[in-house]
Amino acid sequence: MVAELKPFWNKFFSFNWKFGLFLILIVCIPRFIMVLNANVTGSYSSIALIMIVSFLSGILFSIILYYIGDLFYGNTSNNWYNYIGRSYNIQAELNNHDRNIYFWIFSFTGMIFSPIGEELFFRGIVHSSFAKSYGEFKASIIDSFAFAITHVSHFGLVFLFVMSMKCNQRWCVKRNL
Repeated sequence: MVAELKPFWNKFFSFNWKFGLFLILIVCIPRFIMVLNANVTGSYSSIALIMIVSFLSGILFSIILYYIGDLFYGNTSNNWYNYIGRSYNIQAELNNHDRNIYFWIFSFTGMIFSPIGEELFFRGIVHSSFAKSYGEFKASIIDSFAFAITHVSHFGLVFLFVMSMKCNQRWCVKRNL
């Protein structure tokens, strides 16, 4: 049997119904009880507190990742934050108001469509379509491959290839690539 968890975690958990039940018990049931209690009492402070802590934890880990990228890669295209920032060819002559509009458009689609829409599409529709003909394992390989190929443009290969083609021009120097 293939181990779904990392070796460290395999010491404590097996990826089976008991593990699934454990996750439900520690995540879903407490959340259900908290929401039910909030609906009865009208006090949503504990739920708000958990969401704020989760949000602040996300910010903290993002800052840590920023400094790790800066430590290892500096101000180069190998640094994931710099790469993403440089990959969008936003016109320099945009005013701050228009830049804010771009920011919110990209943020909204990145936070809403990507996690929800792509999971429904790739892990739902595409996977199910192939699973009926090829089985779950092959369907997982196919939908994972499709997901990866679709996202290659986000993570360096296509962008760096295009930039290397343009580096014969002064444009590369202007963009610090």
